[in-house]
Amino acid sequence: MRTLRSRLTVMFLLLIGLSMLGSGFFVALLLKASSIDSLADRLGKEGVLLADTINWMDRKRPEDLQKQAELYGHSLDARVTLIDREGRALADSEKDPAEMGNLSRFPEVKRALQNRTEDGFNRVTTADRLDVFIPVQRENRVRGAVRLSLDLQDVNQSLSQVWVSLIGGLAMAYIAAVLIGSRYASKITRPLEEITRVASDIARNKFHRRIPVTKRDEIGRLASAINRMAASLKVQLETIRKSERRLTSVIETMDSGLLMVDSDERIILANQAIHRFFNLKTSQLLRKPLSERAVFHDLYHLYLRCKESGEKVSEELHIYFPEERILEANLTPVWGETGIGVVAVLHDITAIRHLEQMRTEFVANVSHELKTPVTSLRGFAETLLDGAAEDPEMRREFLEIIHHESLRLERLIGDLLDLSKIESRKVRLNLEEVRADDLIQRTVRTIEKQIRQEELDLHLELEKSFTVRVDQDRFSQILINLLSNAMSYTPAGGSITLSAGKEEKQWWVQVADTGIGIPEEDQPRIFERFYRVDKARSRESGGTGLGLAIVKHLVEAHHGSIHLESRPGEGTCFTLYFPL
Repeated sequence: MRTLRSRLTVMFLLLIGLSMLGSGFFVALLLKASSIDSLADRLGKEGVLLADTINWMDRKRPEDLQKQAELYGHSLDARVTLIDREGRALADSEKDPAEMGNLSRFPEVKRALQNRTEDGFNRVTTADRLDVFIPVQRENRVRGAVRLSLDLQDVNQSLSQVWVSLIGGLAMAYIAAVLIGSRYASKITRPLEEITRVASDIARNKFHRRIPVTKRDEIGRLASAINRMAASLKVQLETIRKSERRLTSVIETMDSGLLMVDSDERIILANQAIHRFFNLKTSQLLRKPLSERAVFHDLYHLYLRCKESGEKVSEELHIYFPEERILEANLTPVWGETGIGVVAVLHDITAIRHLEQMRTEFVANVSHELKTPVTSLRGFAETLLDGAAEDPEMRREFLEIIHHESLRLERLIGDLLDLSKIESRKVRLNLEEVRADDLIQRTVRTIEKQIRQEELDLHLELEKSFTVRVDQDRFSQILINLLSNAMSYTPAGGSITLSAGKEEKQWWVQVADTGIGIPEEDQPRIFERFYRVDKARSRESGGTGLGLAIVKHLVEAHHGSIHLESRPGEGTCFTLYFPL
């Protein structure tokens, strides 16, 4: 590819060459014409003098005229021809006049004999000869004419030498012009080449290079404009990249799934939440048709509906793979250059629906738990009013039942109030340092008698004494609930083991029993309110179904965690971990 420098240099050389060639040709022609004009003027003047000198009246002795012609021809270094008024040659310095014939046949001779001249003579120029014709007048009459002829060979040779010198000079001038033109072209194109390199770097997103500006001409202003453009593009591109990184971070860290599908039904964007919801990798999604994956079957129909209607579409999707989820799908049409695409935002509302279900079950459980003792109270009260009060033995039995049910109702209401306060973060813990073994032993003494009455063995396994920071009342509530739960689900003759210990950064408490155990499918829900594995046994023991829920929230309030291990028929083990 020819560069601008080479094209500019060739153009300079061509223009300079043509200019110098034209100038040299014009000078050569002008020099030749000037030389011929000068020779003609000289011959004309010499011919006029010659015409006035020769005695034209004495024509009796032609040999005298011949001698004069030869003499003047030698003196003037030119051919001299004397012609009478009839056009006959009287004498010639180089040729016999008799052989020349009548010269009036030539127009130039005829005009000279008719005295039709310019500046006193006429001239005729051919390639190799110059002829000058001068009329000879005596007594206002034309007596003849004088012709002076000059061979132009010498003039042409002189002009050839001039041509050689001129060509040599032009060649040297052309070489100098070539060097100067090439240097000047390089000087012009060098900034343009630098501009081109910087522009190429800008096209490749390389904005560090700048064009040195040395002049304030058009090229200098262009270089300054490109430098400003490069700096502006660098700032704008960096801003765009930062915005893109922020947008990508937001999209990738969204809990909601974001899916963009173009007008050709191909997926062009999918964030990490989509990969997590459907257990698909990026390579399995991008640029792939939405209808290609079975997991998108329902979503694909929503996509078609949104695309055809051109309106927003919202609907819940229930998926079962890779795990059961309930997704709220919101689809919005997007108009692009190639057609209508769709942006789908998928919110995982599984937890919300689960909480709604738990709330419904909670209301039902609370209603049921409250209704049972109230019904008992009402029934026995009505029986006493109907006359059973007159029987002392029956009255006492009914009053004991009423008292028992009222205590149960009081415990239920108390547990509900406690749980409500704990969940709403209204319970303030009174943290204080206490010896772990003293606190555990004091708590065990309050419930040890009940455990013995149920014919259960209680074992304490406490490591060496260490100090912990807890709310004593709430910690005692945790242990009592766990021990009561173990006592409720452990048959007579079983055992309960309470142990505690200290590790490097945490301490732990463990309550293990040899009871009926908890089936694996029930374990994820064991800490829910009113959830019971064996509802009949729990009610018989007077439990409210809120104990483990209260335990979980109190442990978390102490920044601890609770872990469950259980096998049906072998027993259950609750382990609590607290930071030191």
